[in-house]
Amino acid sequence: MPYPSVDLTNVKTYPLVKRENRVALEDLIFPATSYKPFENPELLELALRVVDARKNGKPVIFMMGGHVIKRGLAPLVIDLLNRGVVTHLASNGAATIHDFEIAFQGHTSEDVLKSLEDGSFGMAEETARLMNLAIQCGVNEGLGLGEALGRLIAEDPRFMYRENSVLCAAYRLGIPYTVHIAIGTDIIHQHPKVDFAASGWASGQDFKIFARAVCDLEGGVFCNFGSSVIGPEVFLKALSIARNLGNTVKVFTTANFDLIPLGDYRKPVGDDNPDYYYRPRKNIVNRPVALGGRGYHITGDHRETLPNLYHQVTARLEPIKPVSQNSTAHPAEPLDLFIENPKAAEILETMLGEYPALNPLRADLVKSFIVLKRCFLTSGTLYLTGNGGSMSDALHICSELDKAYRKRRPIPAAHKLQLVPVPGGAELAECLQVGLRSVVLGNNPALASAVENDFSKPYLGFAQELYALGHAGDVFLGISTSGNAKNILYTIQTARLLNMTTIGLTGQAGGLLAAQADIVMLAPAKETAVVQSWHMHIYHCLCEMLEAQIFSSRQDNEHPF
Repeated sequence: MPYPSVDLTNVKTYPLVKRENRVALEDLIFPATSYKPFENPELLELALRVVDARKNGKPVIFMMGGHVIKRGLAPLVIDLLNRGVVTHLASNGAATIHDFEIAFQGHTSEDVLKSLEDGSFGMAEETARLMNLAIQCGVNEGLGLGEALGRLIAEDPRFMYRENSVLCAAYRLGIPYTVHIAIGTDIIHQHPKVDFAASGWASGQDFKIFARAVCDLEGGVFCNFGSSVIGPEVFLKALSIARNLGNTVKVFTTANFDLIPLGDYRKPVGDDNPDYYYRPRKNIVNRPVALGGRGYHITGDHRETLPNLYHQVTARLEPIKPVSQNSTAHPAEPLDLFIENPKAAEILETMLGEYPALNPLRADLVKSFIVLKRCFLTSGTLYLTGNGGSMSDALHICSELDKAYRKRRPIPAAHKLQLVPVPGGAELAECLQVGLRSVVLGNNPALASAVENDFSKPYLGFAQELYALGHAGDVFLGISTSGNAKNILYTIQTARLLNMTTIGLTGQAGGLLAAQADIVMLAPAKETAVVQSWHMHIYHCLCEMLEAQIFSSRQDNEHPF
């Protein structure tokens, strides 16, 4: 039995405009702002290493805690991005919240002590709602958390102060900004719109992007500004992954910026010394560079240390044109995406060769494959349905996905070992197969009759069932030969409400479905029976593509998910 938990849908929020803030635009520090000199020879040594790294085409990675943004230093970080100095940004969730609010309303940082007294701390509506929805929409497209938020700020006209947003700058330049959250640490996790599965997936994707950046850190520089837990822990794991994958990452520079003095921070300390438990000392300054390179600990206020580092670097380094690392900055033809999906590409080309009339569907078949593959690989669910013959097609698709279609899908060896000792386990271990999670809506007559009896409007059964079961990151496939089936259209709108990707499978005319679904596949016919015959070729091709690609390299002791 699950333990009791709170219901976040009952949380009360208030308009962000009513909140008093402690940081505003006038507190920001720009490149031209006067700054207090910071006398520390090691800071200059670090600056020279940053300059040397970039002159040699090596990466410079900045990890930030929330106070970098909260203390008004975003304009300096943005200029370092524009100058090609910083090649990858990373932060905890707090930094993105302050960055979002500065871009949205020009001020941030509430009075925690005061607002905590009545439970209004972190309950500003717009911050949490917009950020959560952006994350969920991004997950549907395979975006990490940082890219999803950067896109929102860059493209939504409500962000009047976006020129001060680090997220926006990184997104526009195509430079990764990865966000590494811990569930429950950020105010957006208090809001009714939070989807922890989506947030977890998005931050997990960002961790993989961050780890990929660390793979190239040889000869580069990693700086951590004020993140005393998330930063050092994420960096250490990413470095281990990089080395585990065979990358040479031995000689590089690390630096930790914080207010805490550590004395001789390179000297080993025992577990009887409190400094032993300060994570950045071990996980940034010392352990990572044990094979070569050098680690630094710079003690001081960010408003002094970061401006001095900025000016020491920019005085010695000519601007370098930033290179976008985002493939979507240069859109490719849909089939170019199949470079990573050769088996699926071969199946698609074979089908289109046999049925040339389906060639106009090529791009939408590719899009559908990519969306469904991502859904299944991120533990999502495909919900699908139709009416009459289209309902039969939905059931047919589900049967091809929930077990083997053409390729045997044995369960992992670890599951077999667990099953063998139990009664009937040998039979289960031999016969069970890995499925691609698919659910046909409309197979519960009790629910259907209850909806028909209780609701004042017709055609809402599928929509109600999906609303009860669906989550962000799932996919809905609606099948309608005319494209005008009301119950399918209602369900499409429900899926969009839940931030699910929607696919329409219909006839040549398209109907209303063609205008409402995210992806539409139009069978080249008008007559119902002919449309349905084309639908079978289309969905058989998709089922085979998904099975071949997802299970292509899996060993019997591995699970594709």
